[in-house]
Amino acid sequence: MTKGSTLSSQSLISFESVPDPDIKSIETDYPKSGNWVQIPSGTDEITFSVKAENTETVLFWLIPTGTQTWTERKLIGYDINEGDNDFTLTWKIDKDSLHDHLKVQALGENKIMSDIINLFMEQ
Repeated sequence: MTKGSTLSSQSLISFESVPDPDIKSIETDYPKSGNWVQIPSGTDEITFSVKAENTETVLFWLIPTGTQTWTERKLIGYDINEGDNDFTLTWKIDKDSLHDHLKVQALGENKIMSDIINLFMEQ
């Protein structure tokens, strides 16, 4: 701009606020017992169903229990929004037993929201 010039209101760009992603629920094939989803021994697959608003993609991470285990995480799948708020993943269990966290990340336009459920399956 030159000295003394002003910015007209016609050249201002307005950015609308984009709503944050919001995980409404995480469900599985099996009921929760306390803080843990109890998966019957010998189960070879499980389906996770997530309801999330303002979300483009949902990532599903399997993380061992313990401290500072984020670096040991494994991306077991993802689902991309197809015009609704429903995201699902059917995971072929590749372990004999589970004592892990499932971290669900809802990716929005500008932010990420996360939630965790705990998975347990005896050998």
